[in-house]
Amino acid sequence: MSDKYIENKECNMCDSSDGLGVYQREDSSFHGKCFSCGGHTNSPYDGEVMIKEKDPFENEESKNDNLLINISKLGYNNLESRGIDKSICKKYEVRSKLDSNGKDILHYYPLYKDGVIKGYQERKVDSKKFKNIGHVKSPQFFGQNKSGSSGKLIIVTEGSADMMAAKQMLLSEDKNYRVISITNGAAAAAKCFKDNYEWISSFESIMLAFDMDDPGRKACEEVGGLFEPNKVKQLEFSEKDPNDMLRKGKSKEFLRAIFDAKESHPDGVVSVDDLFEEALKPIEKGLSYPWPTLNNDTYGYRRSELIGIGAGSGSGKTNAFKEMIDWTIFHHHLPAGVIFLEEPAAKTLKTLAGKHMNKTFHVPDSGWTVDELRKGLNELKGKVFFFDHFGSKGWDSIKEKIRYMVNALGIKDIFLDHLTALVAQEEDEYRALNKIMEELSSLTQELDCTIFFISHLRNPNGKSHEEGGQVSADQFKGSGAIRFWSHFIFGLERNQQAEDVIERNTTKFRVLKDRNTGLSTGLTFELFYDHKLGRWKEVNNEEFSDEEI
Repeated sequence: MSDKYIENKECNMCDSSDGLGVYQREDSSFHGKCFSCGGHTNSPYDGEVMIKEKDPFENEESKNDNLLINISKLGYNNLESRGIDKSICKKYEVRSKLDSNGKDILHYYPLYKDGVIKGYQERKVDSKKFKNIGHVKSPQFFGQNKSGSSGKLIIVTEGSADMMAAKQMLLSEDKNYRVISITNGAAAAAKCFKDNYEWISSFESIMLAFDMDDPGRKACEEVGGLFEPNKVKQLEFSEKDPNDMLRKGKSKEFLRAIFDAKESHPDGVVSVDDLFEEALKPIEKGLSYPWPTLNNDTYGYRRSELIGIGAGSGSGKTNAFKEMIDWTIFHHHLPAGVIFLEEPAAKTLKTLAGKHMNKTFHVPDSGWTVDELRKGLNELKGKVFFFDHFGSKGWDSIKEKIRYMVNALGIKDIFLDHLTALVAQEEDEYRALNKIMEELSSLTQELDCTIFFISHLRNPNGKSHEEGGQVSADQFKGSGAIRFWSHFIFGLERNQQAEDVIERNTTKFRVLKDRNTGLSTGLTFELFYDHKLGRWKEVNNEEFSDEEI
C-alpha cells in the first residue's frame, strides 16, 4: 500500500508556501518531501530542519547515461494496468517493462527539457510509487513537445497516465484536442505552470482535468490564480481522474465535461453564476434591538456584523450594552458572551439579573430581596457566559475566548467592553487597534457571529461629552480603523450636569454609520433611564413623573 497523502505545508528550506507534501506511512508515522527543492524530513510536524536529498546521479554521469540508454531500448507496449493502447504510448514515447507473463510492471514517462529527453519518471505498477531517473530540474509539461505552441485550447491533467487516457478518450470521439500533464503531482502544479508560463500562456483557453479530490481542487484554485479571468477552466467528471474515466468507458462524459467546464479562479473570487441563487433570496430583516426606532431604520442586526458604541465617560454605554444583552437572552432566547474588561464578572452578572427582574441589585437598599436576586441569577444560568480576566487583557487571549464561546458554547452574540483597554499597554496604540479591528471583523466572518464593542472617545473641541456634546465618528479612539471595519457605529450623548432631572437622565442615541443600507445614518432618538427599574426606555413624547427617576 502506498503512503497516504495528508496535506501540503511550507518548506523551511526553500520557503515554498506549499511545496512540502506530507505523507503517512502504514505504521502511522509521517514524512515529508518538498517538490520545489527536493528536501525531505521524517518529522514534518516538529519543525525539523529539512535535509537536502543527495542527487543519486551527482558525479555519476556515466552510470546515469547507461540507465537512460537501457530505458531507451525498452519497447512500446499496451499499458494493460491502465487501459492505455500501445499507439498512445508510442506517440508520447512512454516505454514499459514487462514480466514473464507479458504484464507491464514498470512504466517510463520521458522528462523533457528544451525539447530533449533528459530523464524518465519511473512508475512501479504494483506499488504505484514514482521516482525520477536522470536529473531534470523544472521539466516541461509531459506531452508539451507534441503539442506545438499557441492555439485555442489545451487540456492539462494531474498525471502522465491521465494525460494519455484523456488523449485516447478524445481520439475515440474523433477529437484531437491537445493534452499535456504536470510532472510532479497536484502539490507542485503551480510550479510547473510557472516554469513553463510563457508557453502555456500562448493558448487562449486552459482546461484543468485534475483529480476530483481536495488536493486536485486546491491545485485548480492555485493555477487559476496565475492567469487572467476566464482563461482557466475546470473540468468536473464522475470518476476520480481521467484514467478511471477511460477504464469505466466514459469517453463521451469526459468530452461533455470539456464543453461544460467552469471557470477556475482563486478561492474567494466568485462570478455572477456563483452568486445567482443566493442573490435571488428575499431580503430578510435581522435580529431586533430593544428599541423600535433603531429597528425601523437599521432593519435590525445580522450575523457577520461588527457593531460599535461610543460615548463619554459615565454616559451609559455599558448600561446600554446590558440592555442589549438582556434583550438577546430573554427576547431572542439566545445565549450571550460577555467580555467586560473594566468590571468584575460577578457585578456584571448581578446587574444583568437586575435587568431581568426590573430591580437594581447593584444599588444597596433599593427595594430588593436576596430571594429575588437568587431568582434572577438562576434565570441566567446557561444563558450568559463571562470572561473573568483576572487582570489579563491581552488580545490574543481574548480572541481565543471568543472562538471558544462561539464554537464550543454555541454563542452568536459577543459583547466586548471595551476596545481601549486592549491597547492601553501597547507602545503603538494606533497600530495595535488597527490590527484588532481587522481581526474582529475577520472573526465575525469566520465564526458567523455578531460582535458588539464599546470604545472610548477623544475629547471634543467644543462642549464636553459629559455635558451632552455631540458624538462624531472621528472622536472614536483609533477612529480610522473603527470606521473602516465596523458595519454600524452608534454614539450616546447625555448631559450629566443638567439641572433638570429629566434631561439629566435622558440620552440621545445617534447612528453614525450604517454600512447595510446607509438609510439610518444620522438617525437620532432618545432613551430615558428608569432608576426604579434599572431599565432604559425609548422616549415616545411621553411625560415622566418623579416616581420613575
